Amino acid sequence: MFILKGKVMSDHTPNWESLRQYYPLLEKGVYLKSASIAAMHKDVLDEITKWNLFMAQSAGSHEEKYFELLMDVHHSIATFLGCDQEDVTLLENTSHNMNILAMMLADEKRLGKNEIVAVSDEFPSNILPFYHHGFKVNQVKTDGGEFSAEDLFERVNNKTAAVVCSVVQFSSGQYTDPLLLSKLAKEKGVHLFLNTTQALGTLPFSLKDLQVSALTSSCHKWLGAGIGASLFYMSKEFRRKRPYPLAGWCSVAEPFEMKNEKPQPREDVMALQLGSLPFAVLAGVAKACEVISSIGLAPIQKRLQGHTHTLRTLLKEKGLKPLGNGQSGITTFALYEDPVQTQEFVDDLKKKNIHVNCRRGLIRVSPHFYNTEEEIKTFMESLILKA
Repeated sequence: MFILKGKVMSDHTPNWESLRQYYPLLEKGVYLKSASIAAMHKDVLDEITKWNLFMAQSAGSHEEKYFELLMDVHHSIATFLGCDQEDVTLLENTSHNMNILAMMLADEKRLGKNEIVAVSDEFPSNILPFYHHGFKVNQVKTDGGEFSAEDLFERVNNKTAAVVCSVVQFSSGQYTDPLLLSKLAKEKGVHLFLNTTQALGTLPFSLKDLQVSALTSSCHKWLGAGIGASLFYMSKEFRRKRPYPLAGWCSVAEPFEMKNEKPQPREDVMALQLGSLPFAVLAGVAKACEVISSIGLAPIQKRLQGHTHTLRTLLKEKGLKPLGNGQSGITTFALYEDPVQTQEFVDDLKKKNIHVNCRRGLIRVSPHFYNTEEEIKTFMESLILKA
């Protein structure tokens, strides 16, 4: 696991039991699927509710407040990611963001760089947009979910436009060091697009220490911000000579002039926020960043390491083999050969208020810092009962 300089880290040990009271979902059973949708902190819910009430009660009476919120949110997420505010924005989801990147590689494709390198286990958002825009995707096979950064970059050739990689793989939990990915991308002279959806909110890092062309992360998983937004970072070097492929009334330098003449486009990544936005959702993202920062990414990382170690040890004692390298909050394993039987088992657990995922015929368990070792053992007892 990695800790990068340039980000304020907490060195205290949080009161994990006390923190649980701020997550209402935990009252309803054993919830071990933060890799799907994480539980929401009460402060995040309150912030979203506050802005929904503001819109209901004032509508456009104080519309300047929306612009002020937008600026505050961008400051919060830039601080959280360790990047300049002009380099980051909030959009709807990672699939949308990857489509934008594929379109912005149009010049490379015309010059014969029409291939993307990615791992075959990637979430479809990392791959399908590039197929849609006419790229060939050179997929690297894994061994039990495991692969190395070197495996990816060995596939880079003179036709490669970019390497696309999740820092944590959604299906296996395999962690790949973004520092190493960044180093290899620089050595190969190829664009690197990172997906941190399964890492954001659990691993401390700063974009100032990475050389990536773009980064995307959905906010409803480990960050716990609710559904409806994704962080999108794009480096100055990548966007400097590439026009944005989409535009709207907010993409121009002076949007409130509302002119229909040929515009002076914005240069910052906020140009991709084309129009009016779900402001309450954006406020929730900023509050979620604040909550995670107040707890401390370093303690969260350590806590998840402990949960993962416990899970993998108990599974191995039972003769089950978890996938990946065990360096994230996701633990995946095969319980049955029949995926239908696996889904039925997960459905049975749900009736007992024990919640995990079935992904590609495998059991995926993803506890967060707010979970306890006792909850992990409760899940393991369900495997013993089923054996």
